[in-house]
Amino acid sequence: MKNRRLIQLLAPMFIMTVLYVGVSQLGVFLYEKITSVSFIQNAEAASVDLSGKTKKQAIKLLETKVESWKGEQEIMLSFDGRDVLLESDAIAFHFKESVGALKEQGNSPLIVSIDEAGLNGFIEERFPGYHLDQFPGLQKRIEDATSMLKVEETINLDEYFEGEENVFYAGELDKIEVTPGLSSFIDANPVIDIPANARFSFLEFLDSNGSSVSSPDDLGPVASLLYELILHTDLAIAERNISTGLPPYATLGLEARVNPVTGQDLVFMNARDSAYTVTFSLHENTLKAQISGMASPYEYKVRTTGKKEYPPRVVKQFSAFIPQGVLATTQEGKKGRLITVYRDKYSSEGDVIDEERISEDFYAPTNRVEIWPLNAAETDATPSDDVSVQDQEDEDEDGSSESDSEGSTEGIREDSPEIEGDDAAPADEEEGAMDEQQSTDGNKNEAADKKDSSDVKTATKKKKEEK
Repeated sequence: MKNRRLIQLLAPMFIMTVLYVGVSQLGVFLYEKITSVSFIQNAEAASVDLSGKTKKQAIKLLETKVESWKGEQEIMLSFDGRDVLLESDAIAFHFKESVGALKEQGNSPLIVSIDEAGLNGFIEERFPGYHLDQFPGLQKRIEDATSMLKVEETINLDEYFEGEENVFYAGELDKIEVTPGLSSFIDANPVIDIPANARFSFLEFLDSNGSSVSSPDDLGPVASLLYELILHTDLAIAERNISTGLPPYATLGLEARVNPVTGQDLVFMNARDSAYTVTFSLHENTLKAQISGMASPYEYKVRTTGKKEYPPRVVKQFSAFIPQGVLATTQEGKKGRLITVYRDKYSSEGDVIDEERISEDFYAPTNRVEIWPLNAAETDATPSDDVSVQDQEDEDEDGSSESDSEGSTEGIREDSPEIEGDDAAPADEEEGAMDEQQSTDGNKNEAADKKDSSDVKTATKKKKEEK
């Protein structure tokens, strides 16, 4: 009786124990079955093939690959003229989470995290004076590169750098002629904004602002000073024009010409993620300007080399209307100039890390045009006169005289001749007709001189033969 009661008491306890142990073992069995399921084909994580692997096998394989990657990776951080290797100590890989988030097909990235304090310390050590807060977006960029286990890649920190507002360069043009057009332009446009990641055209700027200033003489000082400012930044020059002669306000190598009529433009590109601001101001006969924007670790300087000068040539013309002993100058000569301009890029430590050849500017010399009396050629000519006449004949043979004549004609139209030593100058109304007659008579006299010279040579030859 007592045994039956004991059995009745122990039986439920035994059954409960068996059920508890069975359920526990069943759970472990089912968990192992689930975790041992292999991945389907074409499953990858950071280009590591995990096809047919269990989760444990996948985690083990990824750990091995990452350790190998840490010894091989060459992810470089480029900034301030230096390239440094990214240290992987601040990068944490989460393998279980990566395997759990693995896509059924395709290449999935690994889940990584960056230790901000460690990365900031790395930047402060390798790039003194800078810290992680000045590079927003850099942390995400490093995570993207490391999550795919990229072996070789260069991350340019210039793309993420954000500094304080800084004045890059200030320049001025003094002793300029302040025309009403120039004054009007500065009053209407004291500030010019150069947008980020955009192209800037001076002519398009004029159109968008409805500017009525169109004279190259009015816009020349503004364009030249703006061009000088640009050369002291990283703005890329896309189009720039110069005059045929260096204007008095411009510096050799720093001139820029803008002409809305002919379409001559000043175009440049801003590849940065931040904008530039240019400000202009007039102070009596001085035009001042400066360009500012987000600070950069680099400094840009303009360097010129290969400066040469070419002396002007003297073009002599003869006229029957110029009295004996009088010399008229219709065009003053100017030296030709040549110069090559470079833009050098300096690091914060003062080292040249890059140089860019910007332009080679050439201004052709302007010939000096002199008008001599025609009877000077009929009388005893001096040795210098003979040389000049011979030079002019040589120029006629090689075709260069034609261009000189055209240039001198333009000079005569623009500048009236200055005749020294003769008070009886022809009247302005008769000057055009007299010049035309002068040219005709000059040609006739020159032909006659050549004919007389030929006759004299023939007669001399005959006399020698008779002897």
